[in-house]
Amino acid sequence: SMDSEDFVELTENKYNRLLTVIFLFLLAIVVPERYHLAKLAGFSFFLISMLSIVRQIKPVRWIKRFYTLLIICSLLLLPGWFFQWLTIDALNYGQLLLKLVLLIVIGLPVFLIQKEIFLTEKVTADTIKGGIAIYLLLGLAWATFYDALYGVTSSAFSGISPSQYQADFLHFSFVTLTTVGYGEILPVTTLARVSADLEAIAGVMYPAILIARLVSLYKSNSQEPG
Repeated sequence: SMDSEDFVELTENKYNRLLTVIFLFLLAIVVPERYHLAKLAGFSFFLISMLSIVRQIKPVRWIKRFYTLLIICSLLLLPGWFFQWLTIDALNYGQLLLKLVLLIVIGLPVFLIQKEIFLTEKVTADTIKGGIAIYLLLGLAWATFYDALYGVTSSAFSGISPSQYQADFLHFSFVTLTTVGYGEILPVTTLARVSADLEAIAGVMYPAILIARLVSLYKSNSQEPG
């Protein structure tokens, strides 16, 4: 059974927290667009949690400051996006800016985590959790890029429902990343197709090469005597 010390250690582990935050953010994304307050709370929690996790990775000072600035900008832009307090033109520019900032907020930890886990001397279960987190963050990053692309060119994709476009792009991103490809949402423009192609390539290469390598090293370490 798990005692209180084990539970505290589990929750303080950054990759356990990161995986939990990612899954909670996935739930926030699939909430229908009309529930503005719930989505605002979910996105805000994700941003604050990501800042805490990135600071725990201990990047160099300028990256830490840059990431903090990105989180602050995102938190300031969120209410205008969800509650549409701005004019139409300002709202469109604000949404695009927020999505691009979110793309960096999600993408930068991918770089930091892969740097940390591949420089580690010994692969542990925690290292593998970091690898899984990178895979999930890749899906989120591409979904955010598709969302931004859709905001610029609404004809970039077919099969998107305006009432749940975030959930649609999340679904499209992960079925592309895992190369399932149900086909109910299709990239139409050249940029959308190339983006989907690159995600599919990453979805095949990353688990086959990097995750498999981590698991292999973990098994080798666990079989070492003493």
